Amino acid sequence: MVLDPLLRSILGCPHCKGPLEEHEGPPPEVRCLRCLRAWPVEDGVPRMVHEEERRLTP
Repeated sequence: MVLDPLLRSILGCPHCKGPLEEHEGPPPEVRCLRCLRAWPVEDGVPRMVHEEERRLTP
């Protein structure tokens, strides 16, 4: 598991507010499957800033 369960229950996609799914990697990241975006997770902390965001291919 990449994220603490409590943190995972609170977080949502900053764009669509949808649920995030964990991807254990490599590299570990959280993903929004609604708007197809992903953010890296470093030491259990998602780096959900625009500069770290990447688009997923459908």
